[in-house]
Amino acid sequence: MGGEEVDEAKRPQIKTLLPDPYGRGFSRNEDPLVRTKAIWESQDSNRLLYGKIAGKRIILFAKTLVGFGFAVAALFNVLFPLSASTSVGSVVLIWTIPILIATLPQLLATEYSWRAMQTRISLREMGGFDDDKKHPMRSQPGMDRIIEGIKDNRRHNMLGVFFTVMAFILLCSAAIIEQGSIAWNLSLLVAMTSGIALIFHTQFTQHLMSQQGDKIPFLSFHAPTHHPTQVNTILGNLITAHLDPDSLLEWKKWNKLLAESIIPGNDLRQCLERLLYILHLQQQEEIPTELSITELCEFLKRDTIPYLLFDEDIIFNWRSLQRLISHARAWQPGAFRLLDRLQDDLLSGSSSVLRAKWRMDVSLDPECDQGTGSLFIVLNNQTFSPRHVRVEVLCPGGEPELRTHRFELASCPPPRAAISLTDTVEDDGLDWIPRYLEKGVVLWIGVAWTDRFKGPANVQVILRDDDGVVLESIVVSTHVGVGESGLVKERKKNLELARKWGDSALPEVSLG
Repeated sequence: MGGEEVDEAKRPQIKTLLPDPYGRGFSRNEDPLVRTKAIWESQDSNRLLYGKIAGKRIILFAKTLVGFGFAVAALFNVLFPLSASTSVGSVVLIWTIPILIATLPQLLATEYSWRAMQTRISLREMGGFDDDKKHPMRSQPGMDRIIEGIKDNRRHNMLGVFFTVMAFILLCSAAIIEQGSIAWNLSLLVAMTSGIALIFHTQFTQHLMSQQGDKIPFLSFHAPTHHPTQVNTILGNLITAHLDPDSLLEWKKWNKLLAESIIPGNDLRQCLERLLYILHLQQQEEIPTELSITELCEFLKRDTIPYLLFDEDIIFNWRSLQRLISHARAWQPGAFRLLDRLQDDLLSGSSSVLRAKWRMDVSLDPECDQGTGSLFIVLNNQTFSPRHVRVEVLCPGGEPELRTHRFELASCPPPRAAISLTDTVEDDGLDWIPRYLEKGVVLWIGVAWTDRFKGPANVQVILRDDDGVVLESIVVSTHVGVGESGLVKERKKNLELARKWGDSALPEVSLG
């Protein structure tokens, strides 16, 4: 017996009764980051699906209609008690489907948005995306506002569900309570009040609910709080300043793709500015799509354009880049007014370009809500040698009242005559405008007034040389308010239009 070998296959297997310490379905070889990313992809897919449904006008209208229906039904029962329903089943049969249509998509959209946000932030902090780097997302500027914004969406949605459920329960209760009693009248009164409250709540939160299902999930909740005073590239820097921390990481990754797509010998910053400017003009319908592709091929490799600008699977493509431009324009229309005026001056051959040694343009919003505003200044030295200058910003009644900025302006000789927006032979507007913006100086200065200041205000911008001689001076006017101005309402409208533009289909082009 001692020398007999036992066949391992025939050895009886002993089943352990001890619990699995790793939990059911857990594999020691499984990467937790891969599993977490799969969970996030499922949550984000549901967020997009239910968010698009919840943001449709018919769903928002159905929610308003349900509130109106509750109020009318309760009032009808009070006025005509003999016709009031005494069957709970009939009330449930009538209202269940409208309630589900009005509440379920938004409830699922907000919940999946909240879960997807938490999972995405965790993945960023654990290095679970393509760059394999850990990013402390919760400590990034503006991330706290984004988290609170998504929380507010959940609170607003739950409040709407509360009004809906309360009105529904009270209508059911009125069907079994003795008609004409105090409890019966009180139930119908509160049901009518809840229905009216649901109507107003839906109207006041309609713009929040329409934000669900955004392809760039955090952008609509982000407000720019940090920006450079001196802007290197007006479009590139404006877009970067208005990106949320998560989108900024994706933007840097897309810039690496752009750097690989540039024809050798071209500068990355100039190419980015020119690309964004071409997309801006195409969006404004100033140049057709085919001409835009022709201009892009002057500095981008033709075979790289499809995956750089026409890939549906990447966050930033032709349409989403145009959405970012429109998003920045909604926040800072003053900067785009400067860009439009520079284009008009170059194309028309105005005296400020062809005959002046200096070109200074200033833009300030006509309304400054809550006592603050953004002042944009564009300076160009149109002589043949660099010059040292200083800019003084006088803001009477402001905080502070005087600011001075000193810098060296590179030489930027103007064209000899008016130019065309596009030209196959000579340098055109698509060449001159990025060149003017690069060799000039663009200042983005925040202006503010005291809490007690309200009404019309002036801001003076003075350009001086090293000897203190005034080269140019411009005065702009604005109206300082303490509450939400019409400009803020217009911004919200334009931000929503920008989001819808980003969701539109990519243009069909031939790159053969």
